Amino acid sequence: MRSSHFYFVILAAAGPVRALNCKPRAEECTAETFASDGIVVESASHEAIGTLIPLPDTVASCGGPSLQANITASLCRVVVNVATSDSSSVRIEAWLPDQWNNRFLATGGGGIGGCIDYETMQNGAFMGFAAFGTNGGHDGSAGHDFFLGHPEVINDFGHRSIHIEAEAGKKMVRKYYNQKDFKSYYQGCSTGGRQGFQTAQMFPDDFDGILVGAPAVDWLRIVASKAVLAGRIGWPNFDSQAYVRPEQWPAIVAKQIELFDALDGVKDGIIDNPTDFRFDASLLACGTGILNNSLCLTGEQVLSVNKAYEPLADTTGRIVYPPFEIGSNTAVFSQNQMNGTELAYRVLDDFWRGAVYNDSNWSSLNWDDSQMDFAVHLNPGGVGFKDPDFTQYHARGGKILAYHGRSDQTVTSKLSSEYFAEIQAALNFSTEEMHSFYNLFFIPGHEHCRNGPGAWNFGQAGVVDPDRLDPVNNALMALTEWVEKGSPPTVLVGAKYVNDDHTQGIEAERMHCPYPLRSVWNGKDDPKRRDSWTCQSPFD
Repeated sequence: MRSSHFYFVILAAAGPVRALNCKPRAEECTAETFASDGIVVESASHEAIGTLIPLPDTVASCGGPSLQANITASLCRVVVNVATSDSSSVRIEAWLPDQWNNRFLATGGGGIGGCIDYETMQNGAFMGFAAFGTNGGHDGSAGHDFFLGHPEVINDFGHRSIHIEAEAGKKMVRKYYNQKDFKSYYQGCSTGGRQGFQTAQMFPDDFDGILVGAPAVDWLRIVASKAVLAGRIGWPNFDSQAYVRPEQWPAIVAKQIELFDALDGVKDGIIDNPTDFRFDASLLACGTGILNNSLCLTGEQVLSVNKAYEPLADTTGRIVYPPFEIGSNTAVFSQNQMNGTELAYRVLDDFWRGAVYNDSNWSSLNWDDSQMDFAVHLNPGGVGFKDPDFTQYHARGGKILAYHGRSDQTVTSKLSSEYFAEIQAALNFSTEEMHSFYNLFFIPGHEHCRNGPGAWNFGQAGVVDPDRLDPVNNALMALTEWVEKGSPPTVLVGAKYVNDDHTQGIEAERMHCPYPLRSVWNGKDDPKRRDSWTCQSPFD
């Protein structure tokens, strides 16, 4: 869920922006232009392409205070505050390009929110969108103080901030461009994915199209799972025979990949469909010779590792969350060291202290699974959203394009296939009817929201590649094509760039397919070429 944000000087190659039809004057970029009832303007400034602007008010957990951004399209930058109650407000930032493509783009957050997604905003403005970001009602992606005693701030993070961003942002767009009609879009990953789904259901008129990655629906159980899994492998009792040491886990995962990698026909270090397999850790027990004596598993450690790959159950024994998937990096629950007993994954401590128990002394060291059930029952701010009924959003013609990496180390990808099935059941839709408004793409070798060994990049993270801004190679453009021309995405082509940097060239490409279809190698051509892959049913 992107528990912390690591921002940097944002750079992109300047290039032609597509489908432009409007060019406001720089002198119109003033506070007076945007001020209205409920919108308080902090600043408004016109920024020329190529300018490097400071973002000095950014807090440390969001990359500040020395964070800078490179302006890749001449634009009007506006920062506003919108009150959401007597005790809360949401800060919204707008990047309004001089050359506008008649589209509005709102963005979400990650982890516990609190950071404006400048990267996605920059990409959106570069592509001609009027791009918006929000702090979700508080500043910072780490800490709990902003939630303590502030239920309205929790409501902003939980369900309200994206709706406020949509309402205020559209009002600003209408004023600046003097245009009433335009298409509205949303893009977010992890917590931002949860926010997108939740907004579609609670405020179905906000967005014509929604792009969500690794959607963290059932957010409270996702966060709680890190403590549950850590406990299953012996934390915080580091001296126990059951504790599996951090240095053992990379070897365990490497053997999983070695065992299952080639079963999809291509030996590339990627398990394409990890949910197809079950791993028995007894293969790695001491005496089998698979791992050396310093890394092999004792009998109790075998039991611990097997438990780590079991689904989560509530205190009644009901299965409530899918198992952690083999082949994924386990650090999110296994990197708890001898010199620090607290859970390394800080989102749980922050949110349970600030929002669940309203107690700064609460600690995950005292974790038991009943505390997951308590949080789910309390559901502060509605953050535990996982309602499958999208009747209204479907009826208004809305489109949802979702993707999920099969190597996601934070939000297990099986959650997305289960949610797809729940939505399908709630609407009583055929697969064809589902694909008319909701398409889900699984991406082998893609980690949480970004990175991974697979051909994972289709414009959803990092700096956009100006040579891949068409609907096949860019997910946001695929969504606009679907909304505006009625053409649903039948494939997305992902690129694996050298060192995940598009300026260094493409190392491999791969065709990705709408679920339940799978991307399958044709068995003869270079698997690094996109046309070597086809979409097939898992039963073919």
